[in-house]
Amino acid sequence: MRACYVDMIGGAAGDMLLAAFLDAGADRDALETALRSIVSGGWSLAPQRVVKRGIAATYAGLVVPGEDGDELHSHHHHDDHDHHDDHEHDRGGTRTLGDVLEIVERSGLTPRQRERAAAIYRKLAEAEAQTHGTTPDGVRFHEIGQLDAILDVAATCVALDLLEIDELHCSPFPIGHGSVSIEHGLYPNPPPATAQMLLGWPTRAVDVAGELVTPTAAAILTTLARPGRPDLVLERIGYGAGRSDFAIPNVTRVLIGTLVAVPRSADGATGRDDVVVIETNLDDMSPQHFELALERVFAAGARDAWLTPIVMKKGRPAITLSAIAAPADEAAVARAMLSQTTAIGVRVRDERRHVLPRATSTVSTPYGPVRVKRAGLNGTARARAEYEDVLRIARERELPLPEVARVIDASIAEAEA
Repeated sequence: MRACYVDMIGGAAGDMLLAAFLDAGADRDALETALRSIVSGGWSLAPQRVVKRGIAATYAGLVVPGEDGDELHSHHHHDDHDHHDDHEHDRGGTRTLGDVLEIVERSGLTPRQRERAAAIYRKLAEAEAQTHGTTPDGVRFHEIGQLDAILDVAATCVALDLLEIDELHCSPFPIGHGSVSIEHGLYPNPPPATAQMLLGWPTRAVDVAGELVTPTAAAILTTLARPGRPDLVLERIGYGAGRSDFAIPNVTRVLIGTLVAVPRSADGATGRDDVVVIETNLDDMSPQHFELALERVFAAGARDAWLTPIVMKKGRPAITLSAIAAPADEAAVARAMLSQTTAIGVRVRDERRHVLPRATSTVSTPYGPVRVKRAGLNGTARARAEYEDVLRIARERELPLPEVARVIDASIAEAEA
């Protein structure tokens, strides 16, 4: 299990998170290819090396001139809420939630990346609606609806996959003092929508006059992350720079590594794994529709999903759809359940698992390389071929599945000997 800890040294903005993941080694070409599947042209990504208070960092250099009145890309850290005049709003600065979700949905992102990005924007819309006394669908995004903000949100969703990050964690959110200038005028710091998203999250006061956490970053982290520093064996470190300079280094740091499996069970053989369980009861859905619903729940990031027959009130037969997911995928999996079934609500609970150490490797077989999963400690480890690989070989070679499994199992046993 790999995790990332977002350390908001100087706060966080969408482009600072993008820059930090690039600094930590996310493949820039792969990232840019994914982002261009959302908006093919009219923007550029030119990362630069900068120094912030003695810390070398990467500045994202994401520029969307078509919607910015500022060549330097106005949706930057602490300048997130620059004023825009009316004709700039007309050029796309006042998108609705539906507009943004349509842009995300028609992109070439993976299903999980699209679900995560959509969940982040729903969080933004709910916070804005609460602030302005309207509904999420009635919210008109200004600065945070511009293409650079949409690309910033998507960039984090893509980078998590490129860096194979299973869990996202974050530090307390730093809060500066003074007022913040946004589209509606002068607002308290943090602005109401950001404050709404930070409900229930640890914050810390910082002696800096300025907006340290932008709405985009608040939405990304409160949707995908959980608070607190995890126990990690560090493998990568990245620093993403903001544009402004303060008495503290204006950087977001990401610490990426393998989770240390603690606490151990009494016999020392298993590690603890925190997950969320998402469920809904369904008594009005056609059985044929469950296959696609399960497929899309898995695509949204579920580690496992299943159906259980139940009996509800008045003796009505029904089905419980359940899924296990990492906390970072809770919103995306819940949204997939709600959109792909007749459910009008889902329930979520935190659970702890005790899991055996697991590893994945590749074994040579007469059919070519096959992925193998191992669970357990040396001497008691159980090895099993990845079912998808076995199924693919059986289909490609038009062979019976049991025969393919027998040959592959023999190759695994030979490799283990």
